[in-house]
Amino acid sequence: MSTDVPLLVGAGPLPELRMREACTALAESLGLALSHISEGESPQQWLSDPSARRGLIRLSGDAARQLPEGGSWLDALADWRHPLLLMVVGEPGGGVAGSAAAYTALCHQLGAPLMGLIQIGSAWNRLQRRRDGLPWIGWIPAPGEPERGLALDHLVQELRRRSLTAVATGARTPQP
Repeated sequence: MSTDVPLLVGAGPLPELRMREACTALAESLGLALSHISEGESPQQWLSDPSARRGLIRLSGDAARQLPEGGSWLDALADWRHPLLLMVVGEPGGGVAGSAAAYTALCHQLGAPLMGLIQIGSAWNRLQRRRDGLPWIGWIPAPGEPERGLALDHLVQELRRRSLTAVATGARTPQP
């Protein structure tokens, strides 16, 4: 992957344990270290420090929440053109909450470089994911599910393909 590894962002506040477990599995599959930052930390300070952006990083909390100094993490990611992946918890039966579409629309409105969405857990319903028209990359099944290894391998291949395409087309992270 490029040096511009995407920030893992929940489509709204997600259950901490599920988000942490899925992000850990993804980081291990990518062969990257995983670190965490909180929505309360300054996005400007984090984005301006390249040494803080090593490995795979997960944002804990709601990326769209307005910060005391103004703006949000999504605003800052859009301003800095830093890539992100939206993590979405699957519902029983393979559905997803409307927050997936809402956060996708918000990323597009702000101009945030959304690489795609990843479903956490539940059943992967390929037909429903195609119908909703969102840029899904794949899913991370729950631990112990027989499809887990194959799904993570597919996800890693797709992320590498998208990252290499972005580098080849010059879509790197410019500084504001």
